[in-house]
Formats: sequence, structure tokens, C-alpha cells
Amino acid sequence: MLKHNYYGNYTAESFAQLPLVLQRFLSYTQYNTTSDPNSTTAPSTQAQMAYAQLLKAEFESVGVKDVKITDKGIVMAYLPATEGLETLPAMGLIAHMDTSPEASGEPAQWQVLNYQGGDIVLNKDKNIVLSLERFPGVAKYAGEQLVVTDGTTLLGADDKAGIAIIVETARYFVEHPEIPHAKLCFAVTPDEEVGRGTENFDIEEFGAQYAYTFDGDELGGFETETFNAAMVKVHFEGLNVHPGSAKNKMVNAIRMAMDFIARLPAESAPEKTEGHEGFFHPMGISGAVRGVDLKMLIRDHSNSRFEDRMNYVRKMVEEMNKVWGDRVSADIKVQYHNLKNYLDKHPAVCNLAREAYRRIGVEIHEKPVRGGTDGARLSAKGLPTPNLFTGGMNYHGVYECLSVTGIQRALELGIMLGKMSAEVKTLD
Repeated sequence: MLKHNYYGNYTAESFAQLPLVLQRFLSYTQYNTTSDPNSTTAPSTQAQMAYAQLLKAEFESVGVKDVKITDKGIVMAYLPATEGLETLPAMGLIAHMDTSPEASGEPAQWQVLNYQGGDIVLNKDKNIVLSLERFPGVAKYAGEQLVVTDGTTLLGADDKAGIAIIVETARYFVEHPEIPHAKLCFAVTPDEEVGRGTENFDIEEFGAQYAYTFDGDELGGFETETFNAAMVKVHFEGLNVHPGSAKNKMVNAIRMAMDFIARLPAESAPEKTEGHEGFFHPMGISGAVRGVDLKMLIRDHSNSRFEDRMNYVRKMVEEMNKVWGDRVSADIKVQYHNLKNYLDKHPAVCNLAREAYRRIGVEIHEKPVRGGTDGARLSAKGLPTPNLFTGGMNYHGVYECLSVTGIQRALELGIMLGKMSAEVKTLD
């Protein structure tokens, strides 16, 4: 197991008594693997490549003999099929190593709480409180154990919990050779959080015919829908003149950008939408009077509404150029399409997962992902890949936490899917 250098509210001896899947996860939180959206390398940070080497050692430490790292930082590990089952479709389990650049990914100062309800004081000195007013969903975990941070970093359950789950799944099958299974393929990708997790993923090299990402959130979650997604880069070309003599001369790009944002429908913002409701999300702006650049996300589950939203932006640009004199340009690039578009063609893959939930006694909660997963792009490339829960919540911020029960049940799900791979004769 990776070296652990922080024991939270445990001694080294009591830490060793925790479930192995939890120990692995807590160990993984001590490595900064934040991805960099501005990098042009693959992976986007050297820290991820170093972490890939550590994960290779993790798989090998549990007895997996066939492990490799691609030149782009993807870890792939394999367990051969039980003798006589080599012709069955190979199954893949996938997680990602990077954490979101939206919050600090420095080593987490974690603690495991016996949560009794109410607000959680994460950091008394800095007055950082996980409040039920803002995060009411945490209340249902009263009476259970939760892993939280000190409020200065994210926890990294997204998706280091997923890594711990698939490593422990691999260990289970190594230690139980009597349990039949098809070929099991494991992968850990970099840069999922910056939309590049499968950019260099070779499906043929991976070798699975179907797969599941452990990259969901709360217990019971099962996700077969994602957003359709586009990134919009808008440029506003200004003209700077000394403000004292600017009348009828200056063109203020900042005001153009404000005009653009004001034209977006007020009700189509992330903070005002849920479920299948899409949105426009201005997420970054830079510049000055002479020029401004704006980055914006477009998201919608509906294929037709997604097209409508992209056309809405194009129309806005046309209308603004009539006012501002052809000084606005927009580059719209589709990032991925709804996972459902592809999984509808492979019902057996989703039905297998549903049966696995039933067999382990976990109530399934199918819901649309209000985001994306590696599975969306993998499915588009021909590898059908739904998304499974890990037990985490409140991702991409310092209030992220993890249900201990959730990660344990997710491990049960991974093991059950491995067992059921021996029953899959065909995916048709």
C-alpha cells in the first residue's frame, strides 16, 4: 500500500484496523494530483505521472502481475479470465486519478467522524463549517461515519475513492482464485477533471468489451445519462482611448462582455437549475478595455435543446455585432455528448449493473449526471461505460466528504460485477 504519513484522528495502530478500502483511500488523499486546464502536456501535470507509478505499485502489491503505464500516464492492469472462460467478454473497471483544480488538492488533513447530525465544524480556528443550510443532504448520514477535511482542501473522493474501490476489487479476485470471472481490465486515467481523461485512451489496448466507471457520488447512484457539453470561448475586441477624450471613440470590451452576459437567460444558470435542466455557465473572464476573453460552458441533457443553446449563442453574437460593429466572435466546441445516446444501444451492460445492485441489496437511484464522465467519451468511442457510485458528495470544494458505508458498499458492487462477468455470454 502507498505510504501513509497522516493518520487524522487515529493512531497508526487504530488506522490499521480500518477497512482496507478506506485505508487505501485515506492514503491516496496525501498526494496532490490536481490537473491543470492550461497545460498542453499529457498528463497535464508531472505529479500525475509520478502518481501513476505509485498506482502501478499498488496493483502489483495486491498480486496483479500484468500492469503497465502508457506514455500519457494511464495505468492499465489485468487479471486473466478463469480457465475455460477466456472467450467471455472482458469487463473493465475505471477511475481517474486527478482532482479538480477548483479547490486546493494539497494533502488533505482528514478525519473520520461518527456523525450525530447537525452542522459539522471543519476548522474551528478558521470558522469553516459544513452547514446543513447549504448542504442539507448530509443530514441523512446521522448515525454513520463520514470522512471530512479541515476545510482548507478538497478531500479527493472524486475520484480517489474510485481508485481504492477498483484496487480492492482486484485484490479480492487475486485472493479468491476459486471464484470464476471473465478477463478483468482495470484503468486509472489522468485529467478527467479538465475534460481530457480519455483523450489518449486506447480502447483496443485496454481490451475490455464493456466497462463501468466508479466516479459517481452517493450510495445507490447509477448514471446512464450525462449532459451534452460544449465549451464557448468569446472574444470582445475593444478600442482603447484616453478616457478624457474618449467620446465617440472608445469601444469598451468590458462593457461588451457585460452586455453578452446580461443577454443570457437568467433562469438558465447552474445555481438555478436541477435534474434535466440545462444551463449557460460563464466560468472565466480576463482582459481590459482593449479586449476581453470569456469562457463559458453550455450544458443540456436534451440533444435538441443542446443545439438550441449553441444556436442561441450564435444569434447573440450576430445581434451584438450589429450594435458593436463586428467586434464579437465566438468559438463553440462540443466536448462530449449525452452518455444515454450510446448506452441505449447496449441495454445488456446497464441491466447487468442493475442486477448487481439488486444482488447486493442496494437500492438503485438512477439519475442524470449533471456533468460528464470518462464513460461518455469512452461510450462514444465504442466502449459502453455507465457510471457507478463511490459514496462521496459535495465534490470540487472544501466541503467534500465521503460516507464510509458508501465506499464499502461500492466495493461490494465492484466485486459482484466481477463475479457476474462469468455469466455474460454476449452483450447482444
